[in-house]
Amino acid sequence: MTVCQHRNIVLLPAASRRIRCRHCHLTIDPEELGDNHCPECYEVYGVKRSDFEPLENEPAAIVRYRCEDCGITIDVQSRRNDQDIV
Repeated sequence: MTVCQHRNIVLLPAASRRIRCRHCHLTIDPEELGDNHCPECYEVYGVKRSDFEPLENEPAAIVRYRCEDCGITIDVQSRRNDQDIV
């Protein structure tokens, strides 16, 4: 267990927009596409497909922080509305 008080924290950016292959439904970050084709379709079927659809970002249910002193990542569940409060 750490003795850090986590007093020096920074908010981590939300997840980037992702895309999904219309054929195999692989979900991937656009920056991970090396050759602009689906790596799953190429590996499994040997076909270079570049037909993707953008995925809508859901409202962030988890907010992430990082302690600058010890490096731990802290996930905080956000409450969306009063119905979630028990």
